Amino acid sequence: MRRAEVLKKLIEETGLNTKAFAEKAGIPYTTLRSMLMRGVGGASVDNVIKVCRALGITTEEMDRLAFRPDEEVVSHSIHELAEFEAFINNPEHSLFFKDYLGAPEERKREMLTFWNFIKDLEKKKANDQ
Repeated sequence: MRRAEVLKKLIEETGLNTKAFAEKAGIPYTTLRSMLMRGVGGASVDNVIKVCRALGITTEEMDRLAFRPDEEVVSHSIHELAEFEAFINNPEHSLFFKDYLGAPEERKREMLTFWNFIKDLEKKKANDQ
Protein backbone atom coordinates (compact mmCIF):
# COMPACT_ATOMS: atom_id res chain seq x y z
CA MET A 1 0.00 0.00 0.00
CA ARG A 2 2.98 2.35 0.34
CA ARG A 3 3.05 2.97 -3.42
CA ALA A 4 -0.63 3.89 -3.40
CA GLU A 5 0.00 6.35 -0.56
CA VAL A 6 2.79 7.99 -2.55
CA LEU A 7 0.58 8.23 -5.62
CA LYS A 8 -2.26 9.76 -3.57
CA LYS A 9 0.08 12.40 -2.18
CA LEU A 10 1.55 13.24 -5.57
CA ILE A 11 -1.87 13.41 -7.21
CA GLU A 12 -3.04 15.79 -4.47
CA GLU A 13 -0.03 17.99 -5.21
CA THR A 14 -1.10 18.34 -8.85
CA GLY A 15 -4.19 20.19 -7.65
CA LEU A 16 -6.43 17.85 -9.66
CA ASN A 17 -9.12 15.65 -8.19
CA THR A 18 -8.91 11.92 -8.79
CA LYS A 19 -11.32 11.98 -11.72
CA ALA A 20 -9.53 14.82 -13.50
CA PHE A 21 -6.15 13.20 -12.89
CA ALA A 22 -7.37 9.85 -14.27
CA GLU A 23 -8.44 11.68 -17.43
CA LYS A 24 -5.03 13.37 -17.67
CA ALA A 25 -3.31 10.00 -17.24
CA GLY A 26 -5.52 8.38 -19.86
CA ILE A 27 -7.03 5.71 -17.63
CA PRO A 28 -10.58 5.14 -16.38
CA TYR A 29 -11.43 6.84 -13.08
CA THR A 30 -12.49 3.51 -11.58
CA THR A 31 -9.10 2.01 -12.43
CA LEU A 32 -7.23 4.83 -10.69
CA ARG A 33 -9.57 4.68 -7.70
CA SER A 34 -8.93 0.94 -7.42
CA MET A 35 -5.15 1.49 -7.58
CA LEU A 36 -5.34 4.05 -4.79
CA MET A 37 -7.68 1.99 -2.58
CA ARG A 38 -6.36 -1.55 -3.11
CA GLY A 39 -2.74 -0.86 -3.93
CA VAL A 40 -0.65 -0.64 -7.06
CA GLY A 41 0.46 -4.28 -7.00
CA GLY A 42 -2.68 -5.58 -8.69
CA ALA A 43 -2.76 -2.90 -11.40
CA SER A 44 -1.54 -3.49 -14.92
CA VAL A 45 1.97 -2.35 -15.72
CA ASP A 46 0.58 -0.11 -18.48
CA ASN A 47 -1.70 1.71 -16.05
CA VAL A 48 1.04 2.19 -13.47
CA ILE A 49 3.31 3.63 -16.16
CA LYS A 50 0.54 5.99 -17.35
CA VAL A 51 -0.03 7.29 -13.83
CA CYS A 52 3.69 7.76 -13.22
CA ARG A 53 4.13 9.55 -16.56
CA ALA A 54 1.26 11.90 -15.77
CA LEU A 55 2.99 12.67 -12.46
CA GLY A 56 6.32 13.25 -14.17
CA ILE A 57 8.08 10.43 -12.33
CA THR A 58 9.40 7.01 -13.25
CA THR A 59 8.21 3.78 -11.70
CA GLU A 60 11.63 3.52 -10.07
CA GLU A 61 11.12 6.94 -8.45
CA MET A 62 7.71 5.82 -7.20
CA ASP A 63 9.34 2.78 -5.58
CA ARG A 64 12.13 4.86 -4.08
CA LEU A 65 9.60 7.30 -2.61
CA ALA A 66 7.48 4.46 -1.26
CA PHE A 67 10.31 2.66 0.48
CA ARG A 68 12.81 5.31 1.50
CA PRO A 69 14.24 4.58 4.92
CA ASP A 70 13.56 7.99 6.42
CA GLU A 71 9.82 7.66 5.75
CA GLU A 72 9.74 10.99 3.95
CA VAL A 73 7.27 10.53 1.13
CA VAL A 74 8.12 13.39 -1.19
CA SER A 75 11.13 15.66 -0.96
CA HIS A 76 10.13 18.13 -3.67
CA SER A 77 6.63 18.90 -4.81
CA ILE A 78 5.55 18.31 -8.40
CA HIS A 79 5.05 22.06 -8.81
CA GLU A 80 8.56 22.78 -7.56
CA LEU A 81 10.01 20.23 -9.98
CA ALA A 82 8.05 21.73 -12.88
CA GLU A 83 9.27 25.21 -11.94
CA PHE A 84 12.83 23.90 -11.70
CA GLU A 85 12.65 22.22 -15.11
CA ALA A 86 11.36 25.47 -16.64
CA PHE A 87 14.29 27.26 -14.99
CA ILE A 88 16.90 24.85 -16.35
CA ASN A 89 15.37 25.00 -19.85
CA ASN A 90 16.09 28.74 -19.91
CA PRO A 91 19.14 29.17 -22.19
CA GLU A 92 20.81 31.39 -19.57
CA HIS A 93 20.71 28.57 -17.02
CA SER A 94 20.67 25.41 -19.09
CA LEU A 95 24.44 25.03 -19.42
CA PHE A 96 24.93 24.69 -15.68
CA PHE A 97 22.04 22.24 -15.27
CA LYS A 98 22.44 20.41 -18.59
CA ASP A 99 23.09 17.05 -16.92
CA TYR A 100 20.07 17.16 -14.58
CA LEU A 101 17.73 14.83 -16.47
CA GLY A 102 20.31 12.06 -16.78
CA ALA A 103 21.86 12.55 -13.35
CA PRO A 104 21.62 10.05 -10.49
CA GLU A 105 19.05 10.90 -7.80
CA GLU A 106 21.65 12.19 -5.32
CA ARG A 107 23.02 14.64 -7.91
CA LYS A 108 19.48 15.77 -8.79
CA ARG A 109 18.84 16.57 -5.12
CA GLU A 110 22.08 18.59 -5.00
CA MET A 111 21.03 20.55 -8.09
CA LEU A 112 17.58 21.23 -6.62
CA THR A 113 19.19 22.47 -3.40
CA PHE A 114 21.43 24.79 -5.38
CA TRP A 115 18.46 26.01 -7.42
CA ASN A 116 16.55 26.82 -4.22
CA PHE A 117 19.58 28.81 -3.07
CA ILE A 118 19.55 30.77 -6.35
CA LYS A 119 15.80 31.42 -6.04
CA ASP A 120 16.23 32.76 -2.51
CA LEU A 121 19.03 35.07 -3.64
CA GLU A 122 16.92 36.39 -6.52
CA LYS A 123 13.98 37.03 -4.16
CA LYS A 124 16.23 38.93 -1.74
CA LYS A 125 17.66 40.95 -4.60
CA ALA A 126 14.17 41.83 -5.85
CA ASN A 127 13.05 42.83 -2.34
CA ASP A 128 16.10 45.06 -1.86
CA GLN A 129 15.40 47.04 -5.03
